[in-house]
Amino acid sequence: MKKLYELVKAESLNWDAHENMPMFQCWNFHALPVIKNAVKFAKERGADAQVVEVAALFHEYGGYVDKCKHYKDHHIVGGERAEPILLAHGYSQDFVDKVKQCIFSHRASVICPKLTVEEICVSDADAVAHIENVFQMIMWMGQRGDSVEAANEFIKRKITKSYAKLSPQAKDYAKEKYEAILKILY
Repeated sequence: MKKLYELVKAESLNWDAHENMPMFQCWNFHALPVIKNAVKFAKERGADAQVVEVAALFHEYGGYVDKCKHYKDHHIVGGERAEPILLAHGYSQDFVDKVKQCIFSHRASVICPKLTVEEICVSDADAVAHIENVFQMIMWMGQRGDSVEAANEFIKRKITKSYAKLSPQAKDYAKEKYEAILKILY
């Protein structure tokens, strides 16, 4: 598992460089929080924590390796690119298929049913990371040169979509933070 973390972390650093962000920004303020919460949710909900952890690790991989080329379908590209890596590391096809399905269904902007508790855990963790690390998104937009107005609208849209896709359990978990963020946006 350590080699998988190293691989994905290296690609996230390439993403940071591509976006002119400080090193480890995406890794520390998005990837790691998604992994941490996904595993936490898996343990609380009786999900397969290993499937959830690997899926959370690779959930942004398509965007990392292809930069903006596959932004709109990074969830599909990430799952497809993770498959040969995971198979080469000795994971079974059944395990890889479960991981891929979690990656495919994690996006807030793409509505698709979450059929397993593992899919819900990864999706919830991704959305919660947007809410808990809203400042990282604001910094990223500022570093890109976006206006305050554009950043405000993007953040409001992003966290509203993220909150809307949460399971009832995750909504309870994130409600206070979500409502606080909405109070400071205009």
